[in-house]
Amino acid sequence: MKKVMLSAAAIMCGALMFGQGNTSSVSQTGAGNGSLVTQIGLTNNSDVDQVGNSNGSTVSQDGTDNNSDVDQLTFSLGASDDNTSTVTQTGISNDSFVWNDGDDHESTVTQTGDDNYSYVNQWGTNSTSNVDQNGDDNTSFVWQHQITNDHISDVFQDGDDNYSDVFQVGGDANNSTVLQQGDDNNSNVDQIGNMNNSQVYQGGFFEATNSTNGISTVLQSGDNNISVVGQWLDANISNVNQSGNSNQSYAYQRGNDNNSDVDQIGDGNWSYVAQGYTGDDNTSVVLTTGDNNFSRVEQYFNSDDNDSDVNQLGDFNDSFVKQHDGMLNTSDVDQLGDGNDSSVDQGGDMHMSTVLQDGDLNNSSVSQHGNNHVSGVSQLGNGNGSVVIQSN
Repeated sequence: MKKVMLSAAAIMCGALMFGQGNTSSVSQTGAGNGSLVTQIGLTNNSDVDQVGNSNGSTVSQDGTDNNSDVDQLTFSLGASDDNTSTVTQTGISNDSFVWNDGDDHESTVTQTGDDNYSYVNQWGTNSTSNVDQNGDDNTSFVWQHQITNDHISDVFQDGDDNYSDVFQVGGDANNSTVLQQGDDNNSNVDQIGNMNNSQVYQGGFFEATNSTNGISTVLQSGDNNISVVGQWLDANISNVNQSGNSNQSYAYQRGNDNNSDVDQIGDGNWSYVAQGYTGDDNTSVVLTTGDNNFSRVEQYFNSDDNDSDVNQLGDFNDSFVKQHDGMLNTSDVDQLGDGNDSSVDQGGDMHMSTVLQDGDLNNSSVSQHGNNHVSGVSQLGNGNGSVVIQSN
């Protein structure tokens, strides 16, 4: 009998050491709330506070020094109902904070690795946040704020030292997706308005290529704007600013040190930028002020150090700049007025093209192939047409 008792004591001692030093605190006020906390390892900490009805929280921590804080209650410590939070952390020194202030929110946080940090703050009603971080030293902030409703944010970071900040305020039903695969990428998304859609892909997605040191900034102010950013390989930079309604921007960069800046001020504007794809150090700037303007810039296929600047002020203007198979080409397009059309095609090296159309319904076409051509087009007035062809 003595031997049996000793064996049982040894088993109990082993079970206690298996979860040595973990801390869990659960406080629930209301009806129908549920909390499940599982901690495996050493010195993990979990704090769950739920005030209201039918809230559910699940926390699972496996490792050492992980910390989870879940608050499902209002700023004044009042009732929040029907919220769901799931936190899963595996590794060392991961930290998760979730605050659901309002009703019917859903938050899921998954962190695998070491020293990852996730912050989720949801106000209003019926917003959804999903954060998945795999690697070390990744950081994610999700703000669904100011008593707004029906936002969706998805953040996926795979690698080390990635940073994502998603800010959805001042409206309803904004949607943001951030996927960063690689190291040292940075994404910032601000959505102020209603039903805006932002997608940022730095590495991964439809490319089996990582991104390193990529920077993406998206600001959407208004309603029903769409922005898609895709960046692969090293040190690409994209900036998108949409102020107005129903604008669309698509920016894709594959290579190294490419830079794209798109500003759309007005309604119904459309922009497409493609850089790299065996090309580096290309720069594109698109500024559109007005409504229903169209801009397309292509800098790729063995293209390096090309520069394109498009400025459209007015309505229903159309610009297409193509810089392929060459380097050190420069294109500057300015269209001031309505219904103007410009096309610039540069193939080869060290071309320079400037186009100025000030008025309405003007048309310009510039084609430069070979090396070292220079073209300047200036059309002031209405209904003018120009064609320039240069080759050697």
